[in-house]
Amino acid sequence: MKRLLIAVLVISLGWFGYWFVGSLGLQRSYEAWFDQQRAAGWQAEYSELHLRGFPNRFDTTFEDIALADPHTGLAWEAPFFQLFALSYRPNHIIAIWPQEQFVSTPAQKITIHSETLQASAVFAPSSDVTLRRSNFATDQIVVQSDQDWRVAADQARLAFMQDENSETTYTFALQGIGVAPPAALRNELLPEKMSALDLSLRLNFDRPWDLRALEQRRPQPTTIDIDVAKAAWGPMKFEAAGAVALQDGFLQSGELTFRAAEWEAMLDLLRTTGQIADVALDTAAQVLSVLASTSGTPKDIDVTLTFKEGVTYLGFIPLGPAPRFYLQ
Repeated sequence: MKRLLIAVLVISLGWFGYWFVGSLGLQRSYEAWFDQQRAAGWQAEYSELHLRGFPNRFDTTFEDIALADPHTGLAWEAPFFQLFALSYRPNHIIAIWPQEQFVSTPAQKITIHSETLQASAVFAPSSDVTLRRSNFATDQIVVQSDQDWRVAADQARLAFMQDENSETTYTFALQGIGVAPPAALRNELLPEKMSALDLSLRLNFDRPWDLRALEQRRPQPTTIDIDVAKAAWGPMKFEAAGAVALQDGFLQSGELTFRAAEWEAMLDLLRTTGQIADVALDTAAQVLSVLASTSGTPKDIDVTLTFKEGVTYLGFIPLGPAPRFYLQ
């Protein structure tokens, strides 16, 4: 019995030492990261850092946290932010956001209210902290801009997973339930909420999503394979599928098939926002009218666009430069 008690005592002291050393190292790594960001010109602040959870967890809470990227003008602040991890599995992290937080861009300030907002992420156990997989979930979220628009959703689910055979290939999935677009876009034909919002992609990037994505630049997609892209709001329905390759952000090659019901109503909604010039929308209406004429139903579009050397084609007809897709 005496030997058993000694063994239990030794193990307990060893575990305490492991947790203490681990928590101290984790706190210093957080502090060093914030110091590095400030040295790079970022705003990177918090009022207090608490690290609790002995003996089986590392529970970190940042009070009054604020981050701002001087290169993009993107900033985020919250009354607190929490990161939880099991002490014996520190590369699996759960993140918890408060019910109210703020995001700022050069153009506007956005307030985010949510009943719950949390995510889990699994990282490679290495110094570059490569993201293996991540899941994001929120309930009763409301995104309110000081530019007088508001988007809400009953639920939103997002998943991002690295391919087992390629460190630069990821699967992305998004599902929105009870999504309510800005009220300014609605008319008497449209309900308050969308009936469908689903997206499933397979993307290849020019480098993995790791710590550099936050500290330097975002990885840029080199191929996009759309399995499902579907949205439905009242009579308006949109679907897309296909695969494209990109170079310097421009669609260089591939095909995308689009199906859109009530495309004229979609343009009318865009015109209502006032964010796009009428001349551009008039040009888009002429092009879409031509596309609709090939679909057999004037109100609907069912076409396949081909991209070759940065030019968009409808069949053999060039429509103009291919669009650009670049992550800021």
